[in-house]
Amino acid sequence: MTDRQHFDKLTIRGFRGLSSLELDQLGAFNLLLGANDVGKTSVLEAIFLLAGFANLPLSIRVNNWRNYVVHDFDDLSLFFNDLNTETPIEIEALSGGFGERRTLSIAAETAIEQRLESGGNGDASSVRGARGAADRSTSSIPSGRRALLYRAAVERASSGRSFSFSGRLAVRDGDLEAAIDPQSGVEEIIPARFIVSSHGYNSEAIAEVLVNKRKDTLIEYLRIINSRIEDIAISGTVVHADIGLRRMMPLNMFGGGMVRAAAMLALLIQGDQRILLIDELDNGLHYRAIPPLLQALMKLSSDRGVQVYATTHSLDILSALQQVLSQEESSRYRSMTNCYALQRDKDGQVRAYRYAHSQFDHCLAHGIEIR
Repeated sequence: MTDRQHFDKLTIRGFRGLSSLELDQLGAFNLLLGANDVGKTSVLEAIFLLAGFANLPLSIRVNNWRNYVVHDFDDLSLFFNDLNTETPIEIEALSGGFGERRTLSIAAETAIEQRLESGGNGDASSVRGARGAADRSTSSIPSGRRALLYRAAVERASSGRSFSFSGRLAVRDGDLEAAIDPQSGVEEIIPARFIVSSHGYNSEAIAEVLVNKRKDTLIEYLRIINSRIEDIAISGTVVHADIGLRRMMPLNMFGGGMVRAAAMLALLIQGDQRILLIDELDNGLHYRAIPPLLQALMKLSSDRGVQVYATTHSLDILSALQQVLSQEESSRYRSMTNCYALQRDKDGQVRAYRYAHSQFDHCLAHGIEIR
């Protein structure tokens, strides 16, 4: 992992239920703990939006993943803390090595007085709206429409280079339209993958791994979870695994945990992701499947330079993490692993408390609650 793609510090202001939150000393593998509605998923969403700042429809997708369809601008106000669209959302990440500072600001505009200058041929795209209208292109967002204004910047102290981006996401006749300032580029986007809590079977992702001749890599990671797996193959839309019987077995016969793990690993192996965001890591997994999955994810993070952020409120995940890191063969992962407990204080402010390996190992060993 290059230093500029490894976030060391994250600051989120005015986003969803997070008025102001800092995560410092981030590692390659970061586990976010906390009760329901404390903002764990919101942290993942903020990272996702920052990594892919130029892909404005991501703002719609993260709401869709919460099973909420955006119909108009008022629905977009759900992004803002306390629904206060007067205060912009600010997301910032600092990285070591290159001394990089990456920022994204999202502000609400209730009236736009001028168009984005497009030179007559701007780069813009629209998103399918609530009424299912066909996608169409537009060079700008008309004035008088309510919109979100996006501004992003990347500053690299080591080289003195800087990069800026601006765009707008607006509502027009029930459809959502995105327009990007033609002077903006997208080369500073960080490839990221968001795995939602409901993510399950995905034979297409596994098929793509096989077509691209990366089957051996997938089997290597799957064998960490189930050492009996010798081979995998696809028949139609069904993935099969060879465990030494007279015929291959459908992967879903191994349980939901193996299916979700296989799809998760396949999505990572086939792409060039540098950030992996997993919401509710333990969802659908038997507690015995969690330790080997954690070990596979840590190995993948270390081998492929992927920074991992995962959420949970399960004690099984913490116990599994302690179990994996206590093993000598996994000792190299200890320094790259952090737990962050998100808690609301008496004023309703969400704060993050960091536990490095030695700290959360001590807490678990002595029955100290950190979730």
